[in-house]
Amino acid sequence: MSTLRRLGWGAFAVAMLLSGCGLSSTNVLFSQATQSRQVDPTGLTAVKAALASMSSIETYQMKGQIQVATGRFVRTTDFYGTVQLPDVINMDETIGGTDYVLYQNGSFSYYRDGNRWVPSPPIANLKPWDSLTRLVQEDPPKVVYSLPEQTVTSWLCRVYQFKSEAKGADFTAIGNKAGLHTIAHSALYTVWIDANDGQLRQVEVQSTVGIPDLGTASIDATQLYFGYNQKMNLTVPSDLLAQVERP
Repeated sequence: MSTLRRLGWGAFAVAMLLSGCGLSSTNVLFSQATQSRQVDPTGLTAVKAALASMSSIETYQMKGQIQVATGRFVRTTDFYGTVQLPDVINMDETIGGTDYVLYQNGSFSYYRDGNRWVPSPPIANLKPWDSLTRLVQEDPPKVVYSLPEQTVTSWLCRVYQFKSEAKGADFTAIGNKAGLHTIAHSALYTVWIDANDGQLRQVEVQSTVGIPDLGTASIDATQLYFGYNQKMNLTVPSDLLAQVERP
């Protein structure tokens, strides 16, 4: 599997997005809002509380995008799907206009490339917020900003932003199926927290990183979380079941 393929689900990691899903995480006038950010002495506490609330999550849905730019090369990965902790995934992904599907249940892990399912290494960590939790606990930012409230999909959110200079920070998104790690030179984190219930709704990470085989790259990764602890039936896709049962 090539390095480029690994930059999405088969490559936090994220056009695909299930048609008719009705979700949007467009950040309207976000660049303008950033200009009006203010230092918030309670911001880190709010971010930590939202991350701590994720310990009760058993199932969730995710929509995300990872954009990698290096030189003249730009690769965008979009993904949308469902996760049942600790190790079940049903995820649709588009990488550079090509569609894939990922299904995993424990060590039973396949992605569909065209009409054929191909075995793939299972993703071990399906809690993509864990790396951010470690960061704010072990190397907390010195300054946290608050931005104007924004509506993400249908959720009114408080927005916080901070920068990390932690060398060797693990930027691995949930989309890095083959275990690709990047070494962040510095990263700008933006966190959206539901203004009504304090739940984590969205995280964006913008960073310049070093990637094996690619060199220095700019990465912009956004992940939207929703559908917490809803009852879900993640059955094996029928065409995958037919393939693995075929003599």
